[in-house]
Amino acid sequence: MKTVKKWKLGLYVAVIFVAGGGTGSFVTWRLTRHLMYTTPNTQELGARLKSGFRSRLNLTPGQTAVVDPWVDQAMSQVDLIHQDMAARIFANVSNLNFQVARGLTPEQKLKLEEYDRERRARLRKKLGPP
Repeated sequence: MKTVKKWKLGLYVAVIFVAGGGTGSFVTWRLTRHLMYTTPNTQELGARLKSGFRSRLNLTPGQTAVVDPWVDQAMSQVDLIHQDMAARIFANVSNLNFQVARGLTPEQKLKLEEYDRERRARLRKKLGPP
């Protein structure tokens, strides 16, 4: 094989590699980006934990009957923590808006209120109700 042909072949392989890597990265980002911004589904998480405990630890039915309520209780605590966190985030943003509004003109205050409504809608979508 001539040197030029080897060079072209190497270039083609490199281009294909870079294109594949870029495509794979883009597809992965598009498919998984929502996972970073969604709240945990504690029912699914609890079911996975129960299943994992049963299969990995080879729990007996008696042990499963004891462990399952513990998992349910832990998932209830996760829900409470999530609700508390959402309320604290909303309170923090409200405090920020109050501080910012003190230095604004009446027209800017109206714009801040509109901006705050939009932000709250996004936060509610992401975190759930406060």
